[in-house]
Amino acid sequence: MKIVAQASLGKAQIVERLKASPGADVRVVDDAAAAIRELPDADALVCVDFFYSAEIAAAAGAAKGLRAIQLLTAGYDRVAQYGAPAGVPVCNAGEAYAPAVATHALALLLALQRQVPAILADQPKHAWERGFAPRLTTPASGATAVIGLGPIGLEIARLLRAFGARVVGVNRSGTPNAAVDETCAVAALASVLPRVEAIVLALPLTPDSRHLLGAREFALCRKSAVVVNVARGAVMDQNALAEALGRGLIAGAAVDVTEPEPLPPEHPLWNAPNLILSPHCAGACGPSAGERLAALAGDNIDRLARGEPLRHVVA
Repeated sequence: MKIVAQASLGKAQIVERLKASPGADVRVVDDAAAAIRELPDADALVCVDFFYSAEIAAAAGAAKGLRAIQLLTAGYDRVAQYGAPAGVPVCNAGEAYAPAVATHALALLLALQRQVPAILADQPKHAWERGFAPRLTTPASGATAVIGLGPIGLEIARLLRAFGARVVGVNRSGTPNAAVDETCAVAALASVLPRVEAIVLALPLTPDSRHLLGAREFALCRKSAVVVNVARGAVMDQNALAEALGRGLIAGAAVDVTEPEPLPPEHPLWNAPNLILSPHCAGACGPSAGERLAALAGDNIDRLARGEPLRHVVA
């Protein structure tokens, strides 16, 4: 079984685990040209989503024996953009990233609700300033909407409930989920935004979710609400976010993802008030991140070898 593999985070661990799969012939590639050369007789492609391109999609489509695409990322927007061969399952790795991304999301949320940026700004000035105290809140102060109930969104919900929050889960269908207190369809988002104190975005980027939060949606939010985005930058209209923060339509925001990445130095979001911007690092978690990715990808390649159903299929 020939596996074409490209990896960045945890590369050595992932390659070692793939080689341990029964009958695995692992071809490690570092660029698109090498992947395209190896794909014609490959059984599986293992790579990060941002490695996938129109050229790789074409080569995958021409590979008659390709049986699976295993992504090493939670997001799969480039595969959705360029397409996968008909009948070839695409699996993502959201479950591997869930603990780290959920922890980062909660850290950003707590930093906003506990006014950590204001505290840090006062420290170099040696200023014992408590004017922000009336604005201090907690996850238990009101409901939190978690938009996207995949492995990452569900882990965020679990942590929020441990902090005493009431969690409103938002997904495509509105199908109830026991991991949250209430579930709503994304089509009903306009009815959710006015009644929550926090919004956490953890959904995949698709044509339907692009700019899901824009000027209209921010206008519906409470002025005390805060927004956290650990999904993809394009699920929010960043110009609308900067304006909403500048006009005080929302109390604060924290983003780990932007559009594009890195965010250009001249972008107005850099100077938006009450904003925390982290450089797409939510999934980082030391060696354990690579171990989790290797275990997830290796398990699916083992399943492929045995002819068993794959896990984490997203397309």
